[in-house]
Amino acid sequence: MNKRVYTYKGLFIIFLSMAIGCSKESSPSPPEAPLLIAPNNGENCNTGTSISPEQSSVEFTWSEGANATSYTLSVTNLETLIAIKRAGLTSTSFLLNLNKGVAYRWKVTSLSTDFPTESAASPSWRFYLQGDGESNSAPFPATLVSPDSGSLIELNNGKYTLEWSGSDPDGDDLKYSLYVDKVDGKQTPDTALTELSTTSYEVELENNSIYYWRVYSEDTNGNSTFSQIRTFRVQ
Repeated sequence: MNKRVYTYKGLFIIFLSMAIGCSKESSPSPPEAPLLIAPNNGENCNTGTSISPEQSSVEFTWSEGANATSYTLSVTNLETLIAIKRAGLTSTSFLLNLNKGVAYRWKVTSLSTDFPTESAASPSWRFYLQGDGESNSAPFPATLVSPDSGSLIELNNGKYTLEWSGSDPDGDDLKYSLYVDKVDGKQTPDTALTELSTTSYEVELENNSIYYWRVYSEDTNGNSTFSQIRTFRVQ
């Protein structure tokens, strides 16, 4: 009698384990972010094919994102900040016609029909699409790091350190000019704020004021770009 009880208990445990195992295997999981492959991050694009003097067809490729059933490709023009999006992609590559002589930012988002309210985006990569006959590319527009756009800051002895980051697709050294004013971020900077080799600078500011700022980047070949204009307020 005891042997039968133990046998039944043993069979029950086995069946229960199998049922739990099957339920785990059949349960869907949220999508995971893909890995970007090309165009390479921070470089000139080498996956583009010229289709006209103004445009090239660029192939974007990425790895499969686990549990993804489709992808959304987002490519942003870093001069205009206008984004091109292609949703519902089921392959891991896509051709897109883009304007030459422009820096772009791109990313891919994984989606799943099992989790319609969840998604997973890759990190953003940047590349420069060279124009015809262009042997040296312009720097990427500087990324403004601190303060955040629209933020309220507090001064330290009447000063605040502005921070940004910059890079060049050819690896050229960069110099920066810092534009900061209470008008529009386009006023000619003082000489002390030009030809900077660092990516931060302490400036004197006034309390109870709204400021606009941007950064001008120039490489050793004379190519240059402006960052977007951002604002912040001093309390």
